[in-house]
Amino acid sequence: MILKKILLTACLSMGVLSTTAFAASEYPSKSIHLTVPFAAGGVTDLTARTFAKQLSDALKQPVIVENRPGAGATIGANHVAKSTPDGYSLLLGTNVTHAITPQMMQKAPYNPLEDFQPIAMFGLNGNVLLVKQDFPANTFEEFLDYIRNSKNELNYASGSIGSSAHLAAELLKIEVKDIQYTHIPFGGPSEAMSALIGGHVDFMFSNIGAAVSQTKSGKVKALAVTTSKRTTELPNVPTIAESGVPGFEVVGWMAAFAPKNTPPATTQKLNALINTSQENPELRKTMDTASVIPVIYTPEETATFVKNEYEKWGNVIHAANIPKM
Repeated sequence: MILKKILLTACLSMGVLSTTAFAASEYPSKSIHLTVPFAAGGVTDLTARTFAKQLSDALKQPVIVENRPGAGATIGANHVAKSTPDGYSLLLGTNVTHAITPQMMQKAPYNPLEDFQPIAMFGLNGNVLLVKQDFPANTFEEFLDYIRNSKNELNYASGSIGSSAHLAAELLKIEVKDIQYTHIPFGGPSEAMSALIGGHVDFMFSNIGAAVSQTKSGKVKALAVTTSKRTTELPNVPTIAESGVPGFEVVGWMAAFAPKNTPPATTQKLNALINTSQENPELRKTMDTASVIPVIYTPEETATFVKNEYEKWGNVIHAANIPKM
């Protein structure tokens, strides 16, 4: 009798395993929806649509990009967090959705570390420190000296409170002694850039891709980039880390997420396809034009990266006394 029970249990277990394996091999059997928690246009939308095309071709199923902006990108992120964990609802998450905004809210609608399954990285994009055209400094070192010795407190622009451009400046203030300046948030990165070009603010941190044309035209001056290494777009602009602030690094990033409890086989399949897509010449050309640096991580490495970013920016938010929304 006991032997019969053991055999029955084994058969049932094998049935469950074979069903799971079959489901994974059949994935996907319908359209996949990739949510972008930002408005159409910009690097996040471009990245989503570029990778969606590659995934659609590989999976032989449509990968539909849906823009769900609002509430500091939490509306779109929360939509995916609450979706069925079957691999058909994915999120293009960023440092905003998973490392910054939830820690700036009194009560976030989701837990960025517990409610999602990280899948893979889409890429990184760095920032560059820009000053207005007539700013009396031409190097990062001169920039710091000018701030320390200025009788008038300087101001800087960002596209919004809690953006990477905002927190990059606050991190610099933490890392470098005896510098002070005032934050002036605008309604978006383009408005902030216009204010800098017009001389209404002294400096700002900007996405490298968005700043290259303005820099090359001479409308603003680029003093240093926030990436760990110099970039191909601005090869003559040093990093902040090599200019006297060792270890300084600020990157925007984009990654694929699924709701927690998504089948591991599905996650691994998507990870492999996204990583393979990074090597596609057509995709690489588009991403390089947008200054998106490729990153190939496993799901586990992606999860570790996200956790480290969450802790890093949580510390900056706390140290800078940024009020919660």
